[in-house]
Amino acid sequence: MFQSIRWAFNWKEWNPSEKDFAYAISCIQLEEKQRLGRFVFRKDIRASLAGRLMMRKFVNEYEHIPYSAIVFARDAYNKPILKNVSSNLSFNISHHGNYTVLAGETRNVNLGIDVMKFEYTGGKQLPEFFRIMNRNFSPLEWGEINMFSNDIDKISMFCRHWALKESYVKAIGKGITIDLRSMSFKTNSELMENSVTTDTVLYINDVKQDWLFEETLLNSQHCVAIALQKSGKAPNSQKKIFEYVNSDILLANAIPLFPQDPKYTEEYFKKKEHP
Repeated sequence: MFQSIRWAFNWKEWNPSEKDFAYAISCIQLEEKQRLGRFVFRKDIRASLAGRLMMRKFVNEYEHIPYSAIVFARDAYNKPILKNVSSNLSFNISHHGNYTVLAGETRNVNLGIDVMKFEYTGGKQLPEFFRIMNRNFSPLEWGEINMFSNDIDKISMFCRHWALKESYVKAIGKGITIDLRSMSFKTNSELMENSVTTDTVLYINDVKQDWLFEETLLNSQHCVAIALQKSGKAPNSQKKIFEYVNSDILLANAIPLFPQDPKYTEEYFKKKEHP
């Protein structure tokens, strides 16, 4: 019997001490550590670090590979994959707003996840922003977005649709290099906390697609969409609710992969938290 794993980590509330940060960053691969070091702001480092740690935790616990033996690579579309291991695990991560999330399956499926915070920070008036984004959504989707009278609800539905699109393109492994207008999502239920919605439907060039989309709210400000397909068909859903993990759980079985780096830690704490 397969298992579905859903983890959410509030990285914004994670404010590690110098000692704790030095330990956490030593528990990921060197090239990932170097990549994170190029981020300008501390918030982006923590959000991405949480994702790397989540992947290692998932593979260690569900594939039973020793923590220090786990090696990740990236495919042609920059998607993290296990290197030199034949595995039935499927996983994907995302971060936005306050959360980093992981969706994992102990079965071989196409899987993509996206989390979105219900916010608009574009600086332009909302109608002008929607005009610029017009080519990224179908007329049906714009109908769902604009059916609301207030901007807050419009932004929420916009973010929901964007999360759905992101989850799908991540699942097929091509990134956003396809015509987003050819994809049209039809939502049929409102999202709720502690509940998984699975009745959203995807059409591509007006043809209904055989995919499963799991959606939920982490809280009133964050939605998550997960796209799944197995052997060309929509798989069964366990409707698994997200488990909220803290830093102790995240690092419970972590093992340093290299000596701690005081200079790297010092540079991290010199950076601004956000713009």
